[in-house]
Amino acid sequence: MNESEWAVGDRHRLTFDAFCDTHHRTWTGFAGARLGDPAVARGAVELAKSRVWREWPRILREQFPAFQAWTILKEEVGAALLQRMMDGAPPPPPEHVPLWVCAVRIAAERAQHLPETDGNHRELYAALRGLSERRHDVVLLRYLLGLTDRQIADCLATTEANVRSTAAQALARLAAALGARSGEPR
Repeated sequence: MNESEWAVGDRHRLTFDAFCDTHHRTWTGFAGARLGDPAVARGAVELAKSRVWREWPRILREQFPAFQAWTILKEEVGAALLQRMMDGAPPPPPEHVPLWVCAVRIAAERAQHLPETDGNHRELYAALRGLSERRHDVVLLRYLLGLTDRQIADCLATTEANVRSTAAQALARLAAALGARSGEPR
């Protein structure tokens, strides 16, 4: 390898490392919330990073590099969930994610979109699982991980206005699902 190839490789490595550092909290938080097992979540994130590194030159040419990495991460998290199922392990039960359920409940109640759920998070968990993938992602990124609308827009290759709209739609759907389940009129 000649000197110019090393320079390009080093530059790619520096940008990759900075990119991963910037997104590490988001990736590990998302994987942890979806998988429920910290070791499995770390493994999924590491596999995603490896894939992102292999595709790094192409990802850098894309309009939304964070979205490309997010897509890879979601594939690895999905593969980890599938592997758990194939191994006979049940999906993570709602009890493994009370922190993110509490975060969503607090945010939604503050926004006055959800009825009180009397501390039982099973209904909220079921309602969250009923959201579309995009709405679910926005809820997790916004209320669990505390990302700004700009950061979420970067991950999901959309606009900040779309993030706000999607979050409002998700909260409305959660309110409708929980209101219908608890028998409260909407």
